[in-house]
Amino acid sequence: MDDLTGYCGLYCGACSFKVAFDEQDHSHLENLPPRLSKYAEAPPRFCPGCRNPKSLCTECGIRDCARERSLDHCGICSEFPCSRILAFAGDGLPHHADVTKNLELLKEIGEEKWLNKQRERWTCSCGAKRSWYLKKCPKCGKKFDD
Repeated sequence: MDDLTGYCGLYCGACSFKVAFDEQDHSHLENLPPRLSKYAEAPPRFCPGCRNPKSLCTECGIRDCARERSLDHCGICSEFPCSRILAFAGDGLPHHADVTKNLELLKEIGEEKWLNKQRERWTCSCGAKRSWYLKKCPKCGKKFDD
């Protein structure tokens, strides 16, 4: 089973690599930021999300820290927001910028409601999955503003 809540506050269900695999649609990898573009030509592989031991996200200090503290996500940590989360949010990758806001909302409304909000946000009105860097829906052609 996929676990789509990242320890860091990312919604793994919008991961460009995950959605490219799930949808078998390479267009989700077309607009990656320069430092990720080297992965755009690789064949998409299944990833169940970072909280699953079979995650494709290999080395992650945020994940390691949350696991050591037995936390479901960083928003419930007594040290939130820590320097590690703030550095991650400010590392220049656009999809990382909202993690502190995501973690605050996750803590406030709980994981089930948060996941429902994320699924709604990251699904096109036609029902197709969206990903972080997709500019328009590959199914209906709708342009995305965010």
